[in-house]
Amino acid sequence: MSKKVNIIVTQPPYGKEDAYSAIPLAETQAAAGNSPSITFVSGGVHSVVKGQKTSYGDAAVWQKDVPSIEATITKAKDSVKFYALDTDLKKRGVADSEMIEGISKLNIDDLTNRILESEVTLVF
Repeated sequence: MSKKVNIIVTQPPYGKEDAYSAIPLAETQAAAGNSPSITFVSGGVHSVVKGQKTSYGDAAVWQKDVPSIEATITKAKDSVKFYALDTDLKKRGVADSEMIEGISKLNIDDLTNRILESEVTLVF
């Protein structure tokens, strides 16, 4: 029986590994036959901005082939549904034209319903 797995990412994509950790977790849930989704809220909405460079932190690390959060999201879009909270996008000045294609916006009522409808909700 397929379960709805709702993953909420609250942290920004750089300086922490939460967004990067959430995506493979969601992909494994899809591979197991579940229906995963990731919702970016608070500082996590910065993960949905397209065209970001990954040159944050130690230069020796970033000289390696480290995929961007955009590449990671784009790769997972076939098996994972991605959302961003509209009020947090607005608060942080993220315009629709700046968002990675395929990310859906939702409001707080939609997020509440997704949480209530899911069998599992994880917060990163």
